[in-house]
Amino acid sequence: MLIAIALLSALHAPASADSINGKWKVTGDVAGNPVNTTCDLRQSGTTITGVCIGAAADSPPQPITGEVKGDSVTFQHGGDYQGTALTIIYSGKLETPKQLKGTITVKPFDAGGTFTAEPAPTKK
Repeated sequence: MLIAIALLSALHAPASADSINGKWKVTGDVAGNPVNTTCDLRQSGTTITGVCIGAAADSPPQPITGEVKGDSVTFQHGGDYQGTALTIIYSGKLETPKQLKGTITVKPFDAGGTFTAEPAPTKK
């Protein structure tokens, strides 16, 4: 009986964020504007580093910083909107080892939205 309970608990446990390393395709919406970014996330302990690159051909890589706490993941990077410096903050949960979902906040505008991230397809 205890083994059955342990197995059921393991099946319903949240995904561990130790599988966050790699390239993730981030899609979503912020105040009616589509989000289409690829982020290369690197985790060391609870710290996340890496870069995110927007879909536009002239999008420069944006260095990211962040952290992992259990299945919660938060990271941010800079940006620019018509000469105004931005901080784009992603806060989410690793729903499965292959899906991260959450919210986006864009400072200083306090615009918000949602995102979903999945491993980026590998090029052959």
